Amino acid sequence: MDDGSAHPRPHDFEADMHTVRERFAAMAANCQGQVHLGLEAFWAGSKEKSAQVEADDDAIDDEEKAIDALVLRILALRQPVASDLRMLTALFKLVTDLERIGDEAVDIARAAGSLPPDVGNTRERLRQMADTTDKMLGAAVRSFLQGNAQLAQEVLRTDDAVDTLHQEILRDCVGLISQRPADTAPAMGALTVAKCLERIAAHALNIAEGTLFAVQAEPMPR
Repeated sequence: MDDGSAHPRPHDFEADMHTVRERFAAMAANCQGQVHLGLEAFWAGSKEKSAQVEADDDAIDDEEKAIDALVLRILALRQPVASDLRMLTALFKLVTDLERIGDEAVDIARAAGSLPPDVGNTRERLRQMADTTDKMLGAAVRSFLQGNAQLAQEVLRTDDAVDTLHQEILRDCVGLISQRPADTAPAMGALTVAKCLERIAAHALNIAEGTLFAVQAEPMPR
């Protein structure tokens, strides 16, 4: 007698898809929280918060592996097609982007204690870059989970603003180093954080492009 076990039921597949999306959402929220905490550590010069970011990074690495394994299991057992297959393919790629965002949060936290002097607009630009990047990441994740191509396009357009702020901070810090060599270390700290934020924005861009791949079959992000 056939008990149906060889033929997965539609609701089983739907449950699996719901689970993997929920885990992706949770991992994204965790990574974004790590970035927030890393920035708090940087601005406050808090070694305690910096250590917390580093300690919590292992959980992100473990979740990446767990989601990878779940996606592979769904692909093997459910054999999805069309948009579901594109969604799973994108998930397999994008959890790596999330894991790398977690790594950038660690690097930001390690810059704690190297706050740049309040000269010119460096601090304000850095705060603006952090805020813009955070909004970009949140919008990218929402676009993917909601299958919202319009929101993904908005994320793509925001990337230029992040790049512009990065270049302005680079210019400010190079000028500061040339004028006040004693402030080289904190200026380099600001440059490190700005570079980390630029990379986080690049990963957010990948997530938005993953949305367009899943929803509109556009090319997969690199």
